[in-house]
Amino acid sequence: MKKLVLMAVAVLLVLAVVVAWETTREAPREPLPVNTRMGGEFTMVDQNGETFSSDQLAGQVVLMFFGFTHCPDICPATMARMAQLYKQLEASGQAEDVQVVFVTFDPERDTPEHLQQYLAWFHEDFIGLTGSEEQVAEIARQYSVVYMPVGEDSQGGTEFAHSDFVYLIDREGRVRKLYPVDADLEEIKDDLRTLL
Repeated sequence: MKKLVLMAVAVLLVLAVVVAWETTREAPREPLPVNTRMGGEFTMVDQNGETFSSDQLAGQVVLMFFGFTHCPDICPATMARMAQLYKQLEASGQAEDVQVVFVTFDPERDTPEHLQQYLAWFHEDFIGLTGSEEQVAEIARQYSVVYMPVGEDSQGGTEFAHSDFVYLIDREGRVRKLYPVDADLEEIKDDLRTLL
């Protein structure tokens, strides 16, 4: 009788451990959906003045942001957050397959040389893309980016109003998620890890 009681207690303890394990572990994450309406192949010019095609991003997980270097607030703040995120990924050894890309829609002022100077404020590994007005308009169309001139800034250049999402793009070049510029960096890191 004593053996039966001990066996019953042992079985109950094992069941309790199993139940505790099942209720405390995280449920597996659903895969991020693929946005089939955005993205596609493109050819631009990078901050080194070299032709740059979307093929050069194959195999990497990309965080892409559209803006302009003379933007007074949203663009530099977003790029600073991307730099903060990238440095955290470097510290944890996860940055190797992640690429941050900044695409300008102000090609008149955002020459390769100017993009190079601008990106140096954030991270040496970031890529900046510019091109002709037609190239800029085409990539903006592909990613449903809205931008429009709204007058002149204090330096006599064009001031733009624009959409301000950060695009998460997987290794196959597919858009998987859009983040508002104030998105939680931990959320972005968690999503990145599912694609690495």
